[in-house]
Amino acid sequence: MYQTKIALRSLIYRKNQYVSLFLVAMFGIAISLAAISVSTGMIKSMNQKAKIYYGGDFAMMCATDDGLAIFDYEKNLEIIKSTLPKDAVVSPRMDLLAKDTAFYFEGVQALQRTIKGIDFKKERELISSFYLVEGDFDIPSNSNGLLISLPIAKMLNVHVGDEIIFQIKTVDNILNTVPVIVKGIFQDSSVFGTYTSYMDFNFLKKAYGRPENFANRICVNFPNRKITEKQLYEFYKLLKNKLNMYDWVEDKDDYIDASDYFTQETWGLIPLSANLNDVEIMELAMDAVITFIVVILTIIVVAGIGSTYRVLIMKRITEIGIYMAIGMKKRAITCTLLFESLILLIAGCIGGIILTGAFCSIISIFDFSFIPSFDMFLEKGNLSPSLDVIKSVAVLASVIIVTLLAVLYSTLKSIKIMPVQALAVTE
Repeated sequence: MYQTKIALRSLIYRKNQYVSLFLVAMFGIAISLAAISVSTGMIKSMNQKAKIYYGGDFAMMCATDDGLAIFDYEKNLEIIKSTLPKDAVVSPRMDLLAKDTAFYFEGVQALQRTIKGIDFKKERELISSFYLVEGDFDIPSNSNGLLISLPIAKMLNVHVGDEIIFQIKTVDNILNTVPVIVKGIFQDSSVFGTYTSYMDFNFLKKAYGRPENFANRICVNFPNRKITEKQLYEFYKLLKNKLNMYDWVEDKDDYIDASDYFTQETWGLIPLSANLNDVEIMELAMDAVITFIVVILTIIVVAGIGSTYRVLIMKRITEIGIYMAIGMKKRAITCTLLFESLILLIAGCIGGIILTGAFCSIISIFDFSFIPSFDMFLEKGNLSPSLDVIKSVAVLASVIIVTLLAVLYSTLKSIKIMPVQALAVTE
């Protein structure tokens, strides 16, 4: 107990010497935690946009003689729904890769890449995480309401309430034009948003020339919890008991490529991750860069504090000699110096956490949507830093433990000196 008191008195008495060490610890930890929080928030926002784009945590697709098609989808939807937990939101979709598809308004054309036909009522909770700059998500079934991205709205110079022409080549290769009304404009200039539009599931089927009982995927989302890969595999095994399922896939293309050789109706469970191989490479790259930055900062903090503390200990040889001369054991001296550094590090960590919180609060105020394609990482146009507890604790623990080891090494070297020799040293 007395070691703690001595350590506290020493810190107060030598506070001017320790200010620089405190600042190094605080700013090093703050930058590391801020980098982790910002990157975690960016990846979280990107995954949320991917969930909207692909329909949730996983999708069920069915390969038939007519390609990827689900006929009598309501029956199959009930089979899937009855197999899954009650909190699963199961909804049909029609995803249309937009070949020869475009919007027209007053002579201006805007090509599309993907048209998503969805049930807005069932997917309300998922789709509402979009940031709308105009309008709302209230699009009734069978209506011609439309959600388009802000870049497309600017290209066409349209606003909510405007009627535009939707041109689509039907399943029978007939060019069809139908009027649609802009009901909402969402802010997203990423690969998931710019050239993607959302309209009513039944309306799109009719425009494309598909029957009422048709869908080309059934999407499943768990809005209130995160589903692990292990849980997804358990769902897959349950569904395999009721449907003719293809093998578990890590890549959606594995199922699609194999579908050309199926001799009977075969279902595939496509996890969200199976759609995101390219995105996962981006996530790994981001993690690698952030990890590199954090490791370098941790080394700087540890080296700075450790080397400076070593100098301070060497300058306190006389003090150590006095401790030894009055009968203080080497172990007690070591504990005293370690308590000093531990208190300093804990104070630096607390200061770093507070500084990180302030930085994240400030940076989340600024609108970064002006950066091309950066909307993928934004929430409502802003960065939304998110705490990664495991990584943050790992950084804090690494700084504390490695720094204490460096201080311990310097201390053990210092206390090897004899008391008489220590007392003879002058600063």
